[in-house]
Formats: sequence, structure tokens, C-alpha cells
Amino acid sequence: MKTALIATLFNEADNVSRWWDCLMRQTVLPDEIVIVDGGSKDGTWEKLQALAAQSRVPVKLEQHRCNIAEGRNRAIRMTDAEIIATSDAGSFADPHWFCEITRPLLEHEIIDIVGGKNVLLTETSFQKFVVELEPMPAEPKDGEKNGSARNTAFRRATWAAVGGYPEWLTLTGEDALFNCQLHLLGKRFSYNPAAVVGWQIRTNATAYYKMFYQYGYGSAEAQLDRTYFLRRTLIMLFPPLLLLSRHRSHYLGFRYRRNAASVRGWLAGLWKGRRPPAGWKKVRGVLLSVKAQQHLAQKL
Repeated sequence: MKTALIATLFNEADNVSRWWDCLMRQTVLPDEIVIVDGGSKDGTWEKLQALAAQSRVPVKLEQHRCNIAEGRNRAIRMTDAEIIATSDAGSFADPHWFCEITRPLLEHEIIDIVGGKNVLLTETSFQKFVVELEPMPAEPKDGEKNGSARNTAFRRATWAAVGGYPEWLTLTGEDALFNCQLHLLGKRFSYNPAAVVGWQIRTNATAYYKMFYQYGYGSAEAQLDRTYFLRRTLIMLFPPLLLLSRHRSHYLGFRYRRNAASVRGWLAGLWKGRRPPAGWKKVRGVLLSVKAQQHLAQKL
């Protein structure tokens, strides 16, 4: 069964060589690598071309100005592989990652999508501070229910069942909505903790707050986690509520600013974010594409 690794990159010149080295050190390599560059202006595209020329497996490259979701969809359409693994620059895979992220799909026909274990890399003092403030759980809740596209693999038919990643979203939230649609369609998720990817959060507070703003914006557009953001809005309006959290007085100022950035992004997404394309409908609390609705109707 043919396998492929796909990725979309944008202005990752500082990370792309390290990311590529991790891919080339895999104990099992994909049959094909497909990468879409979203229009980088910092030398990423030139570095990619040089790295691809030295690859031990076939590589397809395309540069096209697009968002993350469209980049992933374009990459998937450029391959005919039946098993697709996804990765992002800034995420650095363990040598056994590709073998482990695809193994459940190759061994069990009933599994549709696999999520791996994400480990925060702490290479700067700020990153160490963030991990100390709020360490990642040892294992994901609900079996990696909404696994990040930095560390996942799925069948081509699974991707096609919802019409691919939702390209209408501005920037973030595409993998969360993609996963939520698949859950509603009854697709089988699996979690493999042996598929390990280390990833870097932002290296300073300003970039960190911006990341949470973007996450909030994407969640509002995708109409996800409304209750979560309403709670965060209440905390932003009444800061003493932070004292009721499990951290209580731990780094109150930093936590408030992070929370406020997330809420501002969510409110901005509600106010001026993109709306779902014609035909998309909310079913059991999840926005479904036309393709997903058709797939669901066939099952009923």
C-alpha cells in the first residue's frame, strides 16, 4: 500500500533544514514526499529545492500562495498514495515516527486516522517557563480526539469523505474541524504514543500571545469550543476568577494576558471572520461540508 508524507510550509527558513533531516533519518521512509510552499519570501523555497535534490525518495514540490488547509489539500491531490501522513516545519519527528504513525493503518483495516504523541521542546528560557506553567498531559484526552496535523496519518478515503481540509478558514482551526467532522461520520480514530513528534512553541511572549489570538480566531470561524471561549471571556471581564483555577495565584499576569489574547482572537473571528461556504450545515454541533453531509446521509 503506497504511503506519502505531505506538508505545507511558509517562511520556515530557520527550521526547514532541521525538519528535513528528521524526515531523512526515519527508519521507514514514505514512498513519496509532497510539499507545498505557501509563498515563502525568506529562502524556504530555495532551501527546499536543494534538500529535495538530495532526497532518497521521490519528492514533489509546489509553490502556491495559499493558507494551510489549501496547501495540505493540494499536496494530497499531488499524490495517489492511499496512506497519508502529515507534518509541519517546526515539528521534529522521532526516527521511528513515520513507521509508528502509519503502522495502525497498515495493520488494521478498521482504523481510519491515527494521532501520535506530541512533546514540547524546551530549548529557550521562555519555552521552559511555559512548560513549567502548564505542562502537557502525559496522554491526550479521548484518545487524541483532535490530534494536530503536525502528527497524524489517515486513509485517502477518510480525507475524501469530508472533502478535505476546510480551505475557507483564514489560517487556523482546519485540523480541529477536519477531525470533528470525521468523528461525526463515525470514523475510527487511534492513538499511538510511539509516534513521537517534538514541537516548538513560540520563543517569546509576544509571539506566544499572537499564537493564541490566531487559535481563538480560527475556533470562532470553525464554530468550535464556544463554551470554552465564553468561560475565558468571563475571566477576561472578571480577572479575580483566575484565582478559582487550578493554578490559583501562579503567574497571574501572564495567564491573564494569554487568556485575553485568545478571547480577542475569538471575538474578532466572530465579528469579521469568514463564514462557511454555501451548503455547509451544522449537525449535532459540528459544521459539516456538503461532502460530509452526503457521506452521513448514506450511513443513515
